[in-house]
Amino acid sequence: MESFLFHYLTFWEPLAYILIFIGMMLEGDTVLFIAAFLTHQGILHPLPMLLTALWGMILGDNLWYSLGFKLRNSNTALNRWAEKLAQSFDEHFKKHPFRTIFLSKFTYGVGHAIFFRSGAIRIKWNKLEQSDILATLFWMLIVGGLGYFTSASFSLVKHYLKFGEVALLLGLIIFFALEHLMVKKSKRGF
Repeated sequence: MESFLFHYLTFWEPLAYILIFIGMMLEGDTVLFIAAFLTHQGILHPLPMLLTALWGMILGDNLWYSLGFKLRNSNTALNRWAEKLAQSFDEHFKKHPFRTIFLSKFTYGVGHAIFFRSGAIRIKWNKLEQSDILATLFWMLIVGGLGYFTSASFSLVKHYLKFGEVALLLGLIIFFALEHLMVKKSKRGF
């Protein structure tokens, strides 16, 4: 696919992996979708992209948990934010950590608050770690698959599209629409 931006990314591939790693710690959905899209375009390599995204997400979850654990007794804006978003899930999280983590990954902003809150209420990390890894893998399969196959479907109609950025933008719009529907369903699921 012809592109303004994609051509330059091939020269800066190591930087792309660093940005994916950092982006996964802060905002996973969009970063993973774009990384998977670029992987199908041949700009990123599949295994390094997947490992970078996985470790970025797991480390990010661990850092949010550690931050909650460290700030548990303080009256900070982060504590109020996490309490507001995640306090109602405390018991559900203790009983069903996998399901809570998995659904929170599809609910914008709640995933970080869940991990921050779990640290603040002193749930042991080693109790959560296995559920987090498994939920992250399933989440990556879904979101990454959407990004990858969005790129594949746009490759089928590439003669209708002039620039790859347009395909990526359309894919992101479709992704955000699907994510919006998942947020509504996951809020009912809790």
